[in-house]
Amino acid sequence: MITPGAQTRLRRRTFLQLALAGSASGALAACAPSPLISPDETPHVQPTLDDARRQTAQATADLIALADGCAAIPGADPAFVSWCSALSAQHGAHLTVLCQADPLGGVLADPTPIEEITAGELAIPGSQAEAAGALAAQETALADLISALPTSAVGADADAGLAGSMALLWISQLLCAQLAAQVLGSGDGSAFNRPVPVAGDAVPAKTEMGDLGAAEQVLLSQQRALVFGLQALYGRVDYLDPTADLLAARLGEAMRERDAVAATIVASEATPEPQPPEYTMPGDVTDATQTALIWGALEVNVMNAWARLGAVDASSRTQAVQQGMAQAGRAGDRGVALSYWPGWV
Repeated sequence: MITPGAQTRLRRRTFLQLALAGSASGALAACAPSPLISPDETPHVQPTLDDARRQTAQATADLIALADGCAAIPGADPAFVSWCSALSAQHGAHLTVLCQADPLGGVLADPTPIEEITAGELAIPGSQAEAAGALAAQETALADLISALPTSAVGADADAGLAGSMALLWISQLLCAQLAAQVLGSGDGSAFNRPVPVAGDAVPAKTEMGDLGAAEQVLLSQQRALVFGLQALYGRVDYLDPTADLLAARLGEAMRERDAVAATIVASEATPEPQPPEYTMPGDVTDATQTALIWGALEVNVMNAWARLGAVDASSRTQAVQQGMAQAGRAGDRGVALSYWPGWV
C-alpha cells in the first residue's frame, strides 16, 4: 500500500524528471542548425603587396644578400664588416615591415610575410673597395626607387588619416638608404668609423601627425631646444677645448635655421607657440663627457621633426629629406647613431 506522503514524493520526482527532459530537448533544439540560416560562403580576399612595396622589398632583399656577402670578404676591415652587418640587419627590419599584412601595425603587428621576397642572383665583389662601391650603388638605386614612387603610393591611402604615416615610412627608408650610400661611396676608409645604424624602440605605426602648421610648430620647438642645449654646452666648455669653436659655429647656424622656420610660420599667418623658459636635456650638461651625446641627440630630434614635416606636406618633402640628411650627418659627427627607422619616435 502506498501512503499519501509517498504519493506526494512520487509526483514531485516525476515532475522533476519531466522538467529536466524538457530542458534537455530544448537545449538540443537550440544547438541544431536552423534551416533559415546559411553559412557565409563569401570568399575572403587575401592581402597582397602593392607594386611600391613589392619593388622596394625586392631591392631591399637584394641589399641584404649583398651586405651579407660583403661582410664575408677575406681581409676586410672590421669597421667595414660592422657596417655590412648593421646594414643587413637594418634592411632585414625594413623587409619585415614591407612584407607584413599591415606595414603600419606597430610593435604588435604580425610579422608573417604575405608574400615571400627572395634575393636575386648577385655577384659578390672580391675586394673591400669593390664591395663598398657595389653597396653604395645598390643603396643609391634603392633611394632613387623610393624617391620615384608616385604620390599615391607615398602619401595617400584609402584612409586619409594614414597618409602621413605611410609617407613617413617611405621617408624613413629613404634617409637610411641615402645615408648608407653616402658612407659607403665616400671612398674614405675612415667613414666606416662613423656609428652604424642600431635597432630602436620605434617602428612604423598608425599615427595622427596633424597638418603642416602643426609639423612646423614641432620643428620650431625642436630647433629651439637645440639652440638652448648648444648655449648650455658652450657656456660650460673650456675655451681651449676645440669643441668650443665647433659649438659656437653650430650655435650660430642653428639660430638662423630656427629663425627661418619661425618666419615661415609667421608668413603663413600663424603665430609661433610661446617658448618655455627651459628645455629638458637628453643628458647632464654639467658632465663634459656627455657633451657629444647631448649634442647629437638634439640634432636627431630636429631630424625627426623634419621627417614629420615632409610626411604631412608633399610640397615640402624634398627640402625635408635634404634637411633630414644634414641633421643625420651632424648627429653622426658627434658619434650618435640613427635607429633603423629614423623619423619615428
